[in-house]
Amino acid sequence: MARSTVQWTTYNLLKLKDRINFDLPFQRRYVRRKDRSWQSLLMHTVLTDGYIPNLLVWKNGDVLDSNASKPDYIYYVVDCLQRLNTLFLFVDDGFALSDDTPMVGDISVSGLKFSELPEDLKQAVMGYSFSVTIFDESYSLEEVEEIFYRVNQTKPLSDIEQSQVLLGEDNRSILKRITESELFQRINFTKADIERYVDRKTVVQVIALLSGRDMSFSGKDMKLYMREIGKTPIDPVIVSEIEKSAEYMIEGFQDWTLQMFKRLKKSVVPSLFVAARKAQEKNLSAAEFGQWAQKFLIDEYDKDSEFGETLSRKTANKEVIQRRTDLMVQDLEAFANSLAQGK
Repeated sequence: MARSTVQWTTYNLLKLKDRINFDLPFQRRYVRRKDRSWQSLLMHTVLTDGYIPNLLVWKNGDVLDSNASKPDYIYYVVDCLQRLNTLFLFVDDGFALSDDTPMVGDISVSGLKFSELPEDLKQAVMGYSFSVTIFDESYSLEEVEEIFYRVNQTKPLSDIEQSQVLLGEDNRSILKRITESELFQRINFTKADIERYVDRKTVVQVIALLSGRDMSFSGKDMKLYMREIGKTPIDPVIVSEIEKSAEYMIEGFQDWTLQMFKRLKKSVVPSLFVAARKAQEKNLSAAEFGQWAQKFLIDEYDKDSEFGETLSRKTANKEVIQRRTDLMVQDLEAFANSLAQGK
């Protein structure tokens, strides 16, 4: 396998911008978008010609236009997404340096956007030379995934973000498809949750419960479970059940308001899929399931009840998860029995 290291200035990178691809399936999102302190520190390093670790990219032979006489090769970002996005955003006046940004020599740059910098500092940004390590087409996707994973072992990636690498493209696509369903789009996942893959983590928790996995939802256990799943396909029977139950639930929740969805706690969602399984076994209609869910999870929810306590402390504990699920299923069964008696 071959790799090379070249020097590219900011000017070079901007010229190549259309050929830089950030969408390798294992990539984390741009989580530093609102981290002004981190962004400013990076740009201060550029302004002072400080050290920035090598940018890692993969040149696998793909081109922008296969009919072009001279190939414009695509460079896939392996490890530098946060840095390049920040660089491009700053040069495009996307943010101002934070108020606590150190001086550059005897010049104060705090609060300044790129266009507001003195001309010599603009040139310092444009002329900064990045060391770029290029992995060629002899590397496979799996091999650059492994590079990403090893490089980020010492960086503040969450367990679920690191585990994305271990899942493989097919399993990542499954999680992505489920989280793009109407049900998951309406659950109150914040932008920060989505950037940190909390929605996908929730789907993995659903898979664990429906598969009868005896585990906690701690970061350690989740990472071990994700590693165990590895790159073998997630059980298609479970995937099908999740997708059908999601449709069943969204049909039952069609009259729910935005405020009601906001009150649906994310830690309830895995157990809610177990309750949906039980409801369908008992032939409850989607509307009847929705009626029960609104009563139990919204209208009559009491944070001081036994069920409420399972959502307020040790929410990832194995025994607490089991008790939460049992209480939901028990109440659902009582609701179903009362319906049957009334018919």
